[in-house]
Amino acid sequence: MDLGWFELSLNVADLERSVKFYERLGFTAAGGDPTEGWRVMTHGNCRLGLYQGHLAADTLTFRGGDVFALARELEGRGLTLESGPEVEIDGSAGAVLRDPDGNSIYLNTHPDETGSGPG
Repeated sequence: MDLGWFELSLNVADLERSVKFYERLGFTAAGGDPTEGWRVMTHGNCRLGLYQGHLAADTLTFRGGDVFALARELEGRGLTLESGPEVEIDGSAGAVLRDPDGNSIYLNTHPDETGSGPG
């Protein structure tokens, strides 16, 4: 089962402050749109999504997989999705499930990402 590539999506209070903090740790901007309240930062193979006003909580995000096929396989393994799979307002496919401790796991893929790596 290919979940896609991993990104830790962090709910931040001040995007600019968070970007500066992670830059000091050696991360560099790799995408996103600060005017929309988000920025993707990378350091080696570590990928962080910084989201101001987009998330209720920090989230484990997997991008680039076939969300609909993943949902079928996960449900076949006895896991229950909290939402989705569905085509979201931005045209991406998304689904959410929770781990046993309530942590959110978000499967999300834009049409141009399927089968490609991050970046």
